[in-house]
Amino acid sequence: MRRLMTGLLALALGGAMAGTAAADAVFHTQRIPLTAVGGAPGGGTVVDAHASGPQIASHELYTLIGAVPGTYQVLVNLSPFSLDCTGPTFTIPEATITTNVSGNGQADATFTPQDVAPFRGSTFSLSWTVTGPATYVTGCTVTVVD
Repeated sequence: MRRLMTGLLALALGGAMAGTAAADAVFHTQRIPLTAVGGAPGGGTVVDAHASGPQIASHELYTLIGAVPGTYQVLVNLSPFSLDCTGPTFTIPEATITTNVSGNGQADATFTPQDVAPFRGSTFSLSWTVTGPATYVTGCTVTVVD
């Protein structure tokens, strides 16, 4: 009887969660270091997470730690025709980070399935630049939009 109740509870929870986001089956969450340019202090990360849900396709979190204090613009550099960030690149503003006096700050951007619809089925490369009182960059990464 206990097994039956556990099975029914699992089915009920599974049904209740059917409309929620799940991890993307093709693209796995990436934590990409932001490296200072020109000897600036600090650094940070970009976390790029894709979901297979009806409301959120991708959520990106941008973090600066120990950076030069100030306000920064987060830019994604999209290279749609290469897997190594070469060739034509489109730079798109994504968020603004305002750090505290210690140079710590966060921002994020969320993209809906409608936002990424033109890229569905594509594989391309991208990198991020965070620019303001100092500049921080990521290396190149490959993304898949399924």
